[in-house]
Amino acid sequence: MGLDAGLAAVVTLQRQHGGAIACSADDALFQLSLAHVLLDGGYDGLVTIGEVMAAGDHGLGTVDRLDGELVVVDGVAWRVDVTGVASVVPSEMTTPFVVLSRLESPVRVRVSDLDREQLLERIDAIVGDAGGVASVRLEGRFRRALLRSVPAQTRPYRPYAEVCATDEVRFDHQGFEGVFVGFRFPNLDGGATIGGLHLHGLDSARTTGGHNHELLIDDALLSVSTSRDISIALADRSMVELLEMPGELRAVQRVLLRRGPLSETQLSAALGLDLIETTRRLRWLSDRGFVDELPGGVAGLGGAPRWKMTLRTRGQRIPARAGELLAGL
Repeated sequence: MGLDAGLAAVVTLQRQHGGAIACSADDALFQLSLAHVLLDGGYDGLVTIGEVMAAGDHGLGTVDRLDGELVVVDGVAWRVDVTGVASVVPSEMTTPFVVLSRLESPVRVRVSDLDREQLLERIDAIVGDAGGVASVRLEGRFRRALLRSVPAQTRPYRPYAEVCATDEVRFDHQGFEGVFVGFRFPNLDGGATIGGLHLHGLDSARTTGGHNHELLIDDALLSVSTSRDISIALADRSMVELLEMPGELRAVQRVLLRRGPLSETQLSAALGLDLIETTRRLRWLSDRGFVDELPGGVAGLGGAPRWKMTLRTRGQRIPARAGELLAGL
């Protein structure tokens, strides 16, 4: 499955500080998929590493089936597997989620004797804007680095938090020299991004690394670049993925296929569910492009919004519910 070039900037979330702020294309961060799609169990690779690397040379993410931690340093994509071994990622390997930037014109400062919370405070001070997004690179010596990776998952996929609670493997390095890259996102509503400081690392020899949990800096160079634009790509989906969905979600599709467009109230009654659970299921399907909302009712003739099935790959169009979610951030 390829990534349509038109999706590379399908939606931009503009973070305003004071008046309008002009940002060039190089200022924008690129993110493949919505964070909550990954966290809910969206682990299947969507596009190849070779395709997404055109969007940046600095970043992090994961690979198909959540099989290890992805670290992008100086334009090279590395994967740290569940044993802690780092290797260069083949360009044909696919990814379900990645965040990339070009770390344009960073502010650089030396830092020492800081833990992870103090590092975040230093980054916040450099950015100076709670709504800004920081691309971060930290390279040097560390007294301690607690890292982790996870193994490949099999269907039916469990939520990300459950995978981490049961399957993650941690590597506690007492003395570590290398580089950490990542991002500090503001806490946006809706689960589109992962809020807070998120870092993945590699040692200087490029033999090991992983997702960072805890950090104690000895002496390092901190580079921070600030952006207020996020380009989020929502990749197209296939009928195969639609058919592999959990039974509770296929039940929603089955009702919409047999009865045509329905309001949430009508769908709740048909499924025997409350409105909260019906809305949750519709949101899951909409964010993945399998259902569409008709806000003006059937044929735009008014009345309560209706939901209908979508039986095609998405191309360049954003699902209505996802568009509303992103527009509201």
